[in-house]
Amino acid sequence: MEQIKNEQLLSAVKLVLKELRAKTGLTQEQVANNIKANKDLSIHIGRNETGNQNMTVSTLYELCEYYKVPVSEFFKRVEEIDKKLKINDNK
Repeated sequence: MEQIKNEQLLSAVKLVLKELRAKTGLTQEQVANNIKANKDLSIHIGRNETGNQNMTVSTLYELCEYYKVPVSEFFKRVEEIDKKLKINDNK
């Protein structure tokens, strides 16, 4: 079974991840090393920031935790970057 891959969503997610990392002033390698040192996890930041592949929800959670951004705020920013991703609840 083929994995679902939403290119539009991945593009916005990668931009938010790049923004968050830029605010820290750290390189991709530094962020990955910090996460590995603190959590004993190996996360390939470059792959997540290129948006070329899906990432797990667990990886996204770890990155949000590292950047001290609630997951809900992360996705609000994703919706701000690409308004077409906002789901309107017209109930």
